[in-house]
Parts: sequence; C-alpha cells; structure tokens
Amino acid sequence: MARILERRADSVFLLEDETILHLEFQTRNDKEMPYREGIYGLLLGQKYKRRVRQTVIYLGQPKMRMPNQLDLGQTKVAYTLIDIRDIDARKFIESGQSADLPVAMLAGGGPERLAEILKRAANLRGGERQRVFAELIQLCGLRSLQQPLIMELKSMASPNDTFLMIPQVQDMIRNAEQGARTEVLRDLLSAKFRTLPKWADEKLKSATPAKVQRWLRKILTAETLEGVLGKK
Repeated sequence: MARILERRADSVFLLEDETILHLEFQTRNDKEMPYREGIYGLLLGQKYKRRVRQTVIYLGQPKMRMPNQLDLGQTKVAYTLIDIRDIDARKFIESGQSADLPVAMLAGGGPERLAEILKRAANLRGGERQRVFAELIQLCGLRSLQQPLIMELKSMASPNDTFLMIPQVQDMIRNAEQGARTEVLRDLLSAKFRTLPKWADEKLKSATPAKVQRWLRKILTAETLEGVLGKK
C-alpha cells in the first residue's frame, strides 16, 4: 500500500518496495518537462535517499506532444508519460476514491459516463461532495464539457437534491446562462448589422446580465448598432 509523503503541485508516494513514486498531472504540452522531471527526481532522491520512479499524466485537450526522456551525455532523464485518455474511465469511477471522480471525466470514455460520475459525486457528503464538484467544474474546461455538465446536473436535480446549491455549481450555471444569452445577442447583432466592430465586441464581453437583457429587447426596434449598444 502506497503512503502519500508529499502533495503540492505534484504527489510523492512511498511504495511497498521502498521506492519513491513521483506523480505529476500536466494540463498542457511543456517542452521543458524533461528538465523539470530531472530536477524533481534529483531533489527527491537527495531528500529520501531512495530510487525514484516518475510518471507524468497528461490531462490537456490537444494531442500530447511532450518528450519522455532527455539525454545530455552523462546525464540522462527518463520517465513514464501517459495521456489520461489512454486509461479507461471505469478504473477511476470504480476505485472507491472520491478524488478519482473528477479525473474519470477526462479519461477514456469519461465524457460518455458523465451522468454516472455526477451521480456518484452527488451521493457524497458534506465537504467531500463540495470538493469533488468544485474539481469537476474546474477540470471540465479542459475538455469543453461545461455545457454537457450543466445539462446533466439539471436533469439529475430533484426537489430533495442540494448539490445545485453548492456555490461553485451555482456560479458555473449562472456564467453559462449569461454566456449563452450573450452569444444569442451577438448572433442577432451580426445578422442585422453584419460584422461587429471591435468596440461592440468589447462591450459584449464586459456586459452585465441586465445589460444583455436590455440590449436583446432593443434590437427589435433599433436601426443602428449604436441604437442597441449605445455610443462607442
């Protein structure tokens, strides 16, 4: 059984065979990763005086393009590099560890199992449930899963459910609904006044919900772009 020795930007475990496992999650391709892993490995080896194994799990959306080794002559670095999509989401879902549920969403088949992941998260209690939902919301941006996540949350909700009251969930739903209204307004303005100038785009990006709603009503009768959004 592994024991967690450190948990900061990365995780460090002491394994049964008395070796150190350094596990790191990476959300973007980083050409400097071999140098970073080399530095981490040397520091861990110096601190614990044990053999060190290193694994980087890639969570990003673009295709993984990082090297997994570095040869500087007498100095060499090598580590295991895994794309999370190459791991079946069921392994995380069925692990029994609540911390694995957000990661399952990014794993192979995770988006298709989103409803199952959310139901398991909703059955958690107290702070653990709030933490898992917060991580789910944070990670869903890596796969553009905000809208599917919101749709599943709303379809799951019943009068007895309280997970929709979690602040992070409420913020995500509110931001998504605001973004959807803004995009509708943008489409209508483009259809009526053609290409939008930069000043109009900036106004739309910074608009409050109340402004967007007011502009949506104005577009029906306004004859100019300024008549909807006001002066530049």
